[in-house]
Amino acid sequence: MLVSRSIFPVFHLFWRLLDRLVPKRPDYWAFATHHLHGDRFIENQRAVFEHVKADPAIRKVIFYRGAKPDLQIDDAVNFEALEHGSARALWLLARCKVVFLSHSITMDFSFRWPDRRFAILKLDLKRRVVVNLWHGIPLKRLLHATNEATRQRTDRIKYRSEERAHYAGLIASSDIDSYAMAAMFYPLCYRQVWVTGLPRNDFLLQDQARLPAYIRQSLSLIRDVCGGRRLVVYAPTYRQTAISRDAYYYQFSTGEISELKAVLKAHNAVLGFRPHYFKNSEQTFNLGAYVDHETILDFSAAVIPEFSALARECAVLVTDYSSVYIETTFLGKPAISFAYDLEHYQREQDGLLYAPSLAFPGPVCRDFKGVLSMMDAALREPARYAEQAQTVRTLFFRYRDAENSQRVCERVKARLGWQVPAPAKSLRASQTAAVGLSARETARAEAA
Repeated sequence: MLVSRSIFPVFHLFWRLLDRLVPKRPDYWAFATHHLHGDRFIENQRAVFEHVKADPAIRKVIFYRGAKPDLQIDDAVNFEALEHGSARALWLLARCKVVFLSHSITMDFSFRWPDRRFAILKLDLKRRVVVNLWHGIPLKRLLHATNEATRQRTDRIKYRSEERAHYAGLIASSDIDSYAMAAMFYPLCYRQVWVTGLPRNDFLLQDQARLPAYIRQSLSLIRDVCGGRRLVVYAPTYRQTAISRDAYYYQFSTGEISELKAVLKAHNAVLGFRPHYFKNSEQTFNLGAYVDHETILDFSAAVIPEFSALARECAVLVTDYSSVYIETTFLGKPAISFAYDLEHYQREQDGLLYAPSLAFPGPVCRDFKGVLSMMDAALREPARYAEQAQTVRTLFFRYRDAENSQRVCERVKARLGWQVPAPAKSLRASQTAAVGLSARETARAEAA
């Protein structure tokens, strides 16, 4: 970071004046890499960027932190990647009328220092089109909808709630998802929610040749490491150990690992372990200690940057309350929930927006033996939970196509006053029919 923490308060006054005075250009669009991992430009932001990267009429500016990363961008025009906090980066950010977020301005455009301290770079929200490309369909309660202890911690920074009221758009995947997103992002108004589908889902259906280079490389790596064996992915979420002293990460015993390996070998399968990237304590799932690069593999974010590659390749997903199951459900893959701490998670941690029996596309298991049994069944009979998965798809996907990024960009351009051709109604109808919506719901989708 080029601005020291000691001078940030004075610098921030200068920035606020600059941001207020500099005219905003509607053809300048701002993107940001991950707020904790400055070399990761992935998921929804990347999908939207990929959609517009060849458009010479849009100036695309990517802001990163730390050393300049290799973002593996191919065939893009009129774009620039800049270190956040540099003089040129701040000047261009001041000119960007369109700003895309993955989490929030508070996180994505904050100034961060090596001692883990950070400061908020406030943006002039009234003269910008700020679109939050939230990274998934939440199963767990977040932000304003979480329990009181967690909410006080996550919303302890006043600007986080202030910025939400000024978003031009917050994307959602379906009507049901839009209601949940509006509740979580209060004081955002429901009319600010855009039901466009999630841009990153484009990566699930696109031909491999159209995918960004880093996803193609991930697919090749997964196939090489698996060597023709079926892939089971275990991708649990983090626990609120900093808030609840009774929150804990499951610790697998040596005997359980032996049983797990036996089931995997019986089905010519391997397990890819993908822990959540966020760590709020020294404690974590101990499965990483059993990675042998033979039967149990390391598929963490450092190895496979984006989950879409794993979703495309896996045979079965095991998770808990993480929304990664949305991507495998989108593709019709079986999923199992290992909800070993369900009551505590509901009561003392983030909590869940929906009953797991309604929103999860497969069995919800409370102990390891149940998970192992259901994993064995799913590997034997992949279509075992197909009916339940179809119900979840109907709840959470208005669209099942590779045009989510296009819909987001159409909404942005409409907000800017750019002329955008209306999509054919027959295409809208076919998209909604693909997820089993009623005729009335289809008509509503066409009119949206």
